Amino acid sequence: MIVPLLAVLLLAIILGTEAAPSSNVAFRKIDVQDTVTGERFPVALWYPTRAAPAPLFLTTSLSECRLPAMLCRLMAFEMPVAPNAPPADGTLGLIVISHGSGGLALNHWDLAMALAAHGYVVAAPAHPRGKGNDVSGDVVWIGRPKQVARVIDAVLADPSLGPHVQRGRVGVVGHSNGGYTALAIAGALPTPLALMDHCGRHAADDPKFCSFGGAATREATARGGAIPDVRDPRVRAIVLLAPNALPFTDEGLGKVAVPVRLYAAERDDLTLVRYHAERLARALPRDREYVVVRGAGHFSFVAGFPVLLKILAGEAARDPEGFNRDALHATMNPEIVDFFDRKLPVRP
Repeated sequence: MIVPLLAVLLLAIILGTEAAPSSNVAFRKIDVQDTVTGERFPVALWYPTRAAPAPLFLTTSLSECRLPAMLCRLMAFEMPVAPNAPPADGTLGLIVISHGSGGLALNHWDLAMALAAHGYVVAAPAHPRGKGNDVSGDVVWIGRPKQVARVIDAVLADPSLGPHVQRGRVGVVGHSNGGYTALAIAGALPTPLALMDHCGRHAADDPKFCSFGGAATREATARGGAIPDVRDPRVRAIVLLAPNALPFTDEGLGKVAVPVRLYAAERDDLTLVRYHAERLARALPRDREYVVVRGAGHFSFVAGFPVLLKILAGEAARDPEGFNRDALHATMNPEIVDFFDRKLPVRP
């Protein structure tokens, strides 16, 4: 009986050092160079630490708000973190979060905190907007996936974080055009002209999507040529939140070969469920999980905004009547952590 008991204890110790969740989260910012536009863009990083956290107020530009706390709470995102602290011991996974068109690196900060507290480095880039305002054109179809790949490069090369990250435990979360980004980097083959075909047939019943970004967006899409393969084989699992699936044909979507968890918003009036999530659920490979959130809108997957930013955020801060965004995130964030824990398990 002693030998089996010792084996169990040793296994528990090994697993504890490899995957034990940390209740504390560190935060810092890095800058990464875009290989498409040549410009540098900021990336928010969260990761486990043993250092004690304190309230940090971050502005939309990822700078610290240095006004009195009472004022900062009105205009900045508050999170309990240890700024620039060293990472906790042990091995970690890596999750990149790609925001929607014109969004912020902090759009999903609450999910980032949840993942970091459970053993992941989380990197959220502020995607460059380019001439198409981050809606269409090569800066989106090619640039966004390559930016995510550059973020992965940067984290793996980071002298502090890189040695802790297991190379087989890399995932991506994407909302809206970030969903496009996650699909493309996971192997889906983009055909942006499919957007033009869709809107040629469905402009009347999908007016918001087909007019989004205005004439400049449609022109950028029409000018686009063939998209090169932007798949990154290091990405082993993805989560999609109200994704933009129309830049892909069904055949192109069938090339995704990693596990997928897909969330759709029942009352999404931008990426309509029938044209995006339902189609994805049919076209994606078998290893996928599909959740329709009743009563949710397109932006319900974005974290809540400080009071003053709600005014500037406009539609992104609003939900369909009667829907509780905070309650969704309290349920969804642990689900996403669990998905990555199952699909990106700690390796010996």
